[in-house]
Amino acid sequence: MRDFSWDDAKVFAAVVEAGSWRKAALKLGLSTATASRRVEAFEAWVGEPLLERRPEGLRLTRRGDRIMAALAQMGGGADAIRRAAAARETEVVRITATASMGLVLVDHMAALAAATPGIVISLLPSRAILSLARREAEIAIRMRDPPEGGRLVMRRLARVRVALYAARSLLPEGATPDVTALPFIGLARPPAQSRTVAALHAVVGDRPPVAVLDDTPIRLRACLAGLGMAVLPCAPADATGALVRVASFPPETDEDAYLLMHEDLADVPAIRAVADAVAALFQRQRHALMGAS
Repeated sequence: MRDFSWDDAKVFAAVVEAGSWRKAALKLGLSTATASRRVEAFEAWVGEPLLERRPEGLRLTRRGDRIMAALAQMGGGADAIRRAAAARETEVVRITATASMGLVLVDHMAALAAATPGIVISLLPSRAILSLARREAEIAIRMRDPPEGGRLVMRRLARVRVALYAARSLLPEGATPDVTALPFIGLARPPAQSRTVAALHAVVGDRPPVAVLDDTPIRLRACLAGLGMAVLPCAPADATGALVRVASFPPETDEDAYLLMHEDLADVPAIRAVADAVAALFQRQRHALMGAS
């Protein structure tokens, strides 16, 4: 029997976690064919198939299920080693944040840098959930209930409000804008799945949007260009000085922003310094985040 290959095992685990060859290959930066060969090599080392290829997707065999559980334990040990190795004066601290919170951080990055001398803050705006346990980021800023389990330290940062904005060029001069007639930029989620989208449709009526732009920074740019009214977080929209708030939404569309860290890294000086600076920033901006001038 050839030696155990941790690289092959990681590909196998990635395929199981992703539920498909294509998604796992994209995450690992491999071709689908290469990912398939690596899993076949791992199955050959075990001596039997570990995955059943079914029309509805992949399914673990009983042996595969036991091996996957063992790999999860090994992966947890590796994660603990990486976190222990990081428990020193870290000079680069990565923050993963939603796109809207990324806009808030970018607008005040100079203040964050001044508050954390000697530390490089790496901002990773993403709707994807980067894992703190696996050290894909040191700090996460997320909305509503934190989406990630595990041993996390959580801090509530502030309440955040969105509203409907439009460029001045889109509005009739000297008259109250008719939001039921002006073009608007839609969101990809259906109203049944989003209170914000439901509130938008309650304001603009049941009509098609001029475009659907789900990315907040792109929607902000399009709104500034006069494409149409757009749902935007109040703080970055008001900060432009070029947009007008044309409608407000009910309080139930407000959301809480949270800062999360893995407890193994919460006391690392550089990470703690960045977390404290971010918390202080959100505290200073709490009125702007709620749309108060």
